[in-house]
Amino acid sequence: MTCFRDFTVSLWEIFGGNLLLFVALVFYIAWWTKAFRPNRDGKTTGAGFFIAVAFFVGVAAIAIMSLGINSLSQAGSRILVGYILLGAIVFYFILLAITIIAFQRTVTAELLLIIVWAALEGAAIAVLHGSGRFSMGQALMLVTLVVLATGVGIVCYILYYRLDELSRFWNGLIPLIVDAGVVTVFLAVLAFF
Repeated sequence: MTCFRDFTVSLWEIFGGNLLLFVALVFYIAWWTKAFRPNRDGKTTGAGFFIAVAFFVGVAAIAIMSLGINSLSQAGSRILVGYILLGAIVFYFILLAITIIAFQRTVTAELLLIIVWAALEGAAIAVLHGSGRFSMGQALMLVTLVVLATGVGIVCYILYYRLDELSRFWNGLIPLIVDAGVVTVFLAVLAFF
């Protein structure tokens, strides 16, 4: 086990993008904690800064990871990445309809963020497995974690407006913490194995 074994530019882009995703999640958690903590006095000084940093770092993460995914894609994994992205678009609109019609859930950006994150991680896992960087076992473990985290995010998204203030606060934090944990595992597998 050697840290950053045989890293290429593409691997650094995927690693760096995931590291930026982790930073974006930390700032998103800071924003959520500042802006939505129960019994707050109405003052959210600094909350705007936290969400702005989360947004810009998140956009940079997506751009950098996309470069790595694109350059690492080979013919086989490029098709799989296309299916992942198309599936994510279809899945988003199905979830959007279900959450609006069946659950009368107000639409917020979080649903889109959940699906974009899952698609990005899924595409990265696909090209890393396709290039031989991830074994089948590593890829399956990471896909399982991403699917579970996505499920947690969707359940929390649906439940949010049905909860009291304290429960909403924790309900909003849970998917962020879970995603940060999955990104941490992804980074460790990429760097050390």
